[in-house]
Amino acid sequence: MPSSRKARTVFAFGLAACILELEREEKQKQRRNKYRIRPYLKKRGNLENLLQSPTLFFENFHMSEITFNALFGLVEKHLVSKRTTDLETISVPPKTQLGIVLQFLATGELRRHSGHRNHFNTQDLRSILEKVCDAICKGLQDEFPKWTTENMLKWAEEFEKKLKFPNCLGVVGGKHVAIKKPSNSDDLFLNYKGFHSVVIVAICDAFYRFTYIDVGAFGKGGDQYAFTQSKLGKDILSDKLPFPKDSMLNDNETPYYIAGNDAFPLHLRLMKPYFGKHLDEKEQVFNSKLSDTLRCIENAFAILSARWMAFQRTLPNQPYEAQKIIATCCYLHNFLMRESPETYTITPDSEIPPNTVMTELRPCRRGRPLDYCKELRNNLKEYLNSCA
Repeated sequence: MPSSRKARTVFAFGLAACILELEREEKQKQRRNKYRIRPYLKKRGNLENLLQSPTLFFENFHMSEITFNALFGLVEKHLVSKRTTDLETISVPPKTQLGIVLQFLATGELRRHSGHRNHFNTQDLRSILEKVCDAICKGLQDEFPKWTTENMLKWAEEFEKKLKFPNCLGVVGGKHVAIKKPSNSDDLFLNYKGFHSVVIVAICDAFYRFTYIDVGAFGKGGDQYAFTQSKLGKDILSDKLPFPKDSMLNDNETPYYIAGNDAFPLHLRLMKPYFGKHLDEKEQVFNSKLSDTLRCIENAFAILSARWMAFQRTLPNQPYEAQKIIATCCYLHNFLMRESPETYTITPDSEIPPNTVMTELRPCRRGRPLDYCKELRNNLKEYLNSCA
């Protein structure tokens, strides 16, 4: 009898201890739950809860749900595996993959942070990033127009109407995108600013839409080298494109051209500002009007960097990966400038100062051809001053 009473007493104490332990765990659970966690963070790639807040959706992807769905419709066929079209058999749905990469590009977060938040390891996220970037570039390949005579005349008309600058087909400029120093690269990617980078050379129209990009040149070469070595740059400098017929300015035949800052060479098809400290009044007026035109490419780069914050930090990727990321952002830039310019363009022209490089470089041609280019520039100077 005493032994059974003792057993009952031990059992009662054990039961009471279990009850107290359960109550303590319940209180701790309630204490933890009082800290609110956003629902979309609880599950990997769950876009349903994110769609409930349009503001939060725009902050994460820098586009509305309607624009996101339009983009997905263009790239979906490039995301779905060729072996199967059943989305249920794919570990990560294509729409989720697109959302993860857009959020990575828009926020500029570290790849390992993005992988941890979405419960991916770094290798899986790298594969998804590469796959989605390729799909976006393929799906949006029509966002870059061809350099036909018809398109060139349209671009020139836009510059004439918006900026009162005649015969201009576009503005060329370069941007250094910082990357982590690649192994065994010596100083190929070390630019004159003192950091490692790849160069993007782009040409834009009067409304900040890119008409051509070339990505991946060594940072050491600079803007001029990247442009002269690009395919379109070679075609422009060799006059191989179907340029429109020369127009008459001040009773002189004036060819169509692209505008560039002083880092680029003066050429028959490339107009640059006058250089020097002692410029007369007409040359200053010409430089001022040309500077307003050059601001287009600076505005385009500024909008690109502000919307896709991956540009605002040093990319830890290898150069070929950085090249895909940069090109993808440029394709998305053109897509959103066409699809929703009212929400994508965020900075007025007057708030983005031009970034011209005032460095005298050796011209690409000598002798009479260069003299003719100077005559063309002088004729354009007289025309702009007569219209002022």
